[in-house]
Amino acid sequence: MIRLLRQRHRRMVIVLGIFLPVAFAVGIAARKPVPGMTSLPAELVASSRKFTVTEWERTDLFTKAPLQVELLREAAGAGNFALRFSTARDFVKPDLIVYWVTGNPNSRDALPDNARLIGGFNPATPLPLPAPPGPTRGALVLYSLADQGILETSKTFSIP
Repeated sequence: MIRLLRQRHRRMVIVLGIFLPVAFAVGIAARKPVPGMTSLPAELVASSRKFTVTEWERTDLFTKAPLQVELLREAAGAGNFALRFSTARDFVKPDLIVYWVTGNPNSRDALPDNARLIGGFNPATPLPLPAPPGPTRGALVLYSLADQGILETSKTFSIP
């Protein structure tokens, strides 16, 4: 009885010893290549526009986070707007992205339906705002991808 089991076990180990390396090699050879990109889409490339004029600078928009927000413009009295953030060195939040919400955001738990992505939170780079048809009132929402939730919503302010 034991002899038959040992012979059977030996055959199975020999078959597996041959089959598994062959199956592994075939699997490696048959896998699909990694997709590549030659360039980023235009929406993901850093803006080449220069925002030189500061319209205003505020530190009171966010109550919990120590942020200073600057509203920048391409030229005095004309051009598109952008936001630049300044923070303290100890302000470290994982994977923050910034949304613009037109009007007064009611929800503090989830992003409203009218939230528009402005970009990733980066104090060194101005984030261009979507061009409104006229004067717009709204708020900024800081969303943490790592925490899957809203970090903070700013006070409502207007863009001329």
